Amino acid sequence: MKYVIYGLLVTLLGFVSSCADDKGNYDYQVINELDITGIETGIAYRKIAYVDTLKISPEVKNLVGTEGDYTYEWKFIPSNADKDKGADSVNYVVATTKDLNLPVTLKAGSYTCFYNVKDKETEICWSQKFYLQVTSLTSEGWMVLCEKDGQSRMDMVVNVDASTDIISRDIWSESDLVTGRPIKMMYNFMPGTMGGGVINLFACKNGTYRLDPVDMHVGEDNNIRWNFGAQPEHMYVRASEAMLYFSYKSESGKWIYPPLYWIVVDEKGDVYSNTVSTNGGLFDFPINEIDGVKFEAAPFLGNAYRYQRQGNMGGTSIMMYDKAGRFVEIRTGAGRPTVMKFKGDILFPAEQEGKEMVLLQSTVNNGLTYAVLKDGAGDYYYYGIILGTEGANTQKYYGKLSGTDLDKATLFACHPILGVLFYATKDRIYKFDMKNPSQPVKEVCHFPGETIKVLKFNPFTAMRQYQAWEDLRSEHLVVGTTMDGADKGTCGVMRTYEFEPQWDKAPVKKKEHKGLGNIIDVAYKEVLL
Repeated sequence: MKYVIYGLLVTLLGFVSSCADDKGNYDYQVINELDITGIETGIAYRKIAYVDTLKISPEVKNLVGTEGDYTYEWKFIPSNADKDKGADSVNYVVATTKDLNLPVTLKAGSYTCFYNVKDKETEICWSQKFYLQVTSLTSEGWMVLCEKDGQSRMDMVVNVDASTDIISRDIWSESDLVTGRPIKMMYNFMPGTMGGGVINLFACKNGTYRLDPVDMHVGEDNNIRWNFGAQPEHMYVRASEAMLYFSYKSESGKWIYPPLYWIVVDEKGDVYSNTVSTNGGLFDFPINEIDGVKFEAAPFLGNAYRYQRQGNMGGTSIMMYDKAGRFVEIRTGAGRPTVMKFKGDILFPAEQEGKEMVLLQSTVNNGLTYAVLKDGAGDYYYYGIILGTEGANTQKYYGKLSGTDLDKATLFACHPILGVLFYATKDRIYKFDMKNPSQPVKEVCHFPGETIKVLKFNPFTAMRQYQAWEDLRSEHLVVGTTMDGADKGTCGVMRTYEFEPQWDKAPVKKKEHKGLGNIIDVAYKEVLL
């Protein structure tokens, strides 16, 4: 607890002066320090604007006199307040009551808050500091991309807590933008030099757009083509990742300070690199070339998300796949693709001629990235690759996938922790154990009368402190389905499932949301604290 003394400086100075000459007897009055409890200081309060009310009832101990002998003040200062322009002098007081009962109408963002208690007579003030994170119904949550009459629709599912959710449907209903058929969502965490921490891209028939971080609107003002030096009429991005620039120590002990690369792959298989430190934050010419020979990249990119969550960012490759059949990487500081290199036990070569990529999935589990390839005979192969620093990649899993109805498989996903691969047919989901491939494939979900449209694990990568139930969502299988024959405006269902390490245990359904649109893709929109 901190307290500040106002108006006593002159008195105290006079007292010190008189002590030098006066040897008499004195009555000393002890300044009583208040004790304020009942305010959470270890983790930020989290509230949704225009939905929640912030209620805090602090207990103030050691009062001299009554509560009426003190004034009370609640001050909320936004994290982006400009102190150089007198932000401290701005009145950020939201209440002057002992207890707080505040309907939250603040803008979405982070706030440093103070509860001030002042003695009216002595003007001694005690202050308790705490934090508040305000979100809106569009600033954070599950983005459910849907199709509506050949155009794009966006629904939102906001997790208020572990058991409570709020659903907003068709939030783009007022938009005049003609998007055409929706294709996919892409999420990246990037440092502030890239313009604000989190970038969400929306790809559709008519182009690619960077969603507004606050209200999620899409329009010509946030068309990604403005991020290209040539400014093409349309830009069709199919994959996006960021190689973060924070320093790391090499195996030789030398500190490396690599630049930041924002990498995208377009529908033609061209790869572009946006290097902020050299070209002002614009994508320049395609870089999909190795030893002077151009290659066509598959519409996937892999990244080592572990560095983003652990605060030791940067230093690992961005992974991609040459459609001709080889794993490719952009190594730290290189800025150009090279054939992928591996160390340690080699389970498979970088060259995978004749195979098509159907999945490339990054996780927050120690840089583990999964791939699934399909050969000309229709057989599937799985790969587990740990992306390391300076191109020191290692191989963890490899094998030929076998199981029921593989010839009907349409979607694949891999558990970030358990080493389990999931694949979906029209209405069934099966699991395959990559750690023990002789284990028979097991059916885990069946949705009669529905068609599975989305099967994925969503990595939570932003550098922020999540509560335990929030962190666990990265281990929940996200399943998006549409009900056959139902109205396209309400046919969508989103479910999430938790899996135990024990093979025979059935999945636990954590959430189910019906009445969504005709689902195309699902991704989580994070916000930084």
